[in-house]
Amino acid sequence: MHDPKKGWNLSFAGCGFLGFYYLGVTCCLRDRAPHLLRNVCKFLGASSGSLHCVSFVAGVPLAQILHVLTDLVLKVRSQSLGIFQPSFSLHEFFREALHRHLPANVHELVSGKVGISLTRVSDWENVLVSDFQSKEEVVDALLCSCFIPFISGLIPPSFRGVRYVDGGFTNSVPSFDTKTTITVSPFYGECDICPKAKSMNFFHVEVSKLNLHFCLRNGQLLWEMLFPPDIKVLGEICLQGYLDAARFLEKNDLGNGPPPPCPSLSPEELEVVEGPRDTRSLEAPREGAGWQTRLERDELLNHLCPSLQPWDQSVLQTMSPELTAGLSEAVKAQGGYLSKICSSLPVRALTYAVLPCTLPVQSAVATVHRLVTRLPDAPDDAQWLQSMAGQACSRVTTHLFPACRFPGSAVQRF
Repeated sequence: MHDPKKGWNLSFAGCGFLGFYYLGVTCCLRDRAPHLLRNVCKFLGASSGSLHCVSFVAGVPLAQILHVLTDLVLKVRSQSLGIFQPSFSLHEFFREALHRHLPANVHELVSGKVGISLTRVSDWENVLVSDFQSKEEVVDALLCSCFIPFISGLIPPSFRGVRYVDGGFTNSVPSFDTKTTITVSPFYGECDICPKAKSMNFFHVEVSKLNLHFCLRNGQLLWEMLFPPDIKVLGEICLQGYLDAARFLEKNDLGNGPPPPCPSLSPEELEVVEGPRDTRSLEAPREGAGWQTRLERDELLNHLCPSLQPWDQSVLQTMSPELTAGLSEAVKAQGGYLSKICSSLPVRALTYAVLPCTLPVQSAVATVHRLVTRLPDAPDDAQWLQSMAGQACSRVTTHLFPACRFPGSAVQRF
C-alpha cells in the first residue's frame, strides 16, 4: 500500500454530496498522523474528490469549506426537484465558489501536487492533469471533473480547448501505482479508508474502477450522492470518515502517540486498563476555551451520534476544535425557524402543487440566463456541436450503409 522511503499518494473517489466524509478523514489524518500528510507525493481525486484535494492543498480554511458545502446542500434541498430544478445551476454554483474562495496563487500550490481525473468527450478516455499555469486553468479543470451531462448542463466545459466531463465516469479512484496509493471512499468496499461492513459480504461490483460491496447501505449512499440528505446525516458521515481514518491508522500503526483503547473492551475493562481517573479535573472551574470546546463537542456528539461504542467515543473525544465548531455551525444553519417552516409538510405540498405553473416559467428564465451567460463562448460551442453532429452522422451512416469494396479481380471481370 505504501513505501515509507518513496512516500505515498492519497486518492479520493468521486462521491457527490458525500464529500463531508473526506473532511472527517483529512482532519483525522492531520490530528493523528501529520507526518503522513507531509509525506504525500500527490493528492488524486475525481469529481468531488478533486474539489477536496485542491481546497485542502490550497489551504482553504475548514470553516469556509463547511460553509460552502452546507450552503450547497441547503440550496439543493430547498428546490422542489433538487439538482434537476431549472432555476438552479450546479455548474455556476461551483464556478462562483471556486473563484471566490481559492487563492490567487492556487495554480502554484497545486501544480505537481494534485492530480485531477477528467473524461475526454471525444474518445471517452480518462486523463489525469496535474500541471496548471493559472488559477483559471485550475477552476476549468475542476469544473470539467465535476460536470455531469444533463444535470450540470448540456454543453461540456473545456480545459485548454478540449471538452471534458466528470472524471468519475472513467476512473473514480485515480492512481499512478496501486501499491503506493491510499484510496479513500465513503462507500462500503475495498478502499483503504472506507466504512467496513460488520457482516461478511462476498458480493461486490466494480464501478469505474471503484470496488463496492453489494449491500443495502451502499444503495442508500448512492442515492444520497445525488440527492443530499439532512445536514445531520451528513454530519454523521463526516464523523464516520474520522473514525474510519483512525481505524486505518491504528491498523497500519501510522498514528502518533499511544493508540486508542481496543474497541473490543467494555467500559469496565477500559477503566481497569486506563487506571483510576483523576477526579480533580472535574472540580476545575468550568471556564475558558478548553471547557467551552469540550462542552460543544459533547453536545455535537450527543446530537449526531447518541449511541457510540466506547472506542468510537474515545476517538471522537480527541477531535480537533476546528472540526467540532464547523460541524456545530453547519447543524445550527439548518435549524432556524425559517428553514423549519420551508421544510414543513404543508409548505412543501403547496410547492409541489404549484410546480406545473412555475416550472415552465423557471425553465424559460433559466434558459435565457444561460444563453446570455454563454454568449461569449457561442462560436466555440456552435463549432463543437457541429463537429459532434458530423461525427454522429458519419458513424450512423457507416453502420447503416457500410461501404462495399470489391476485389480487383472482380472489377476486371466486368
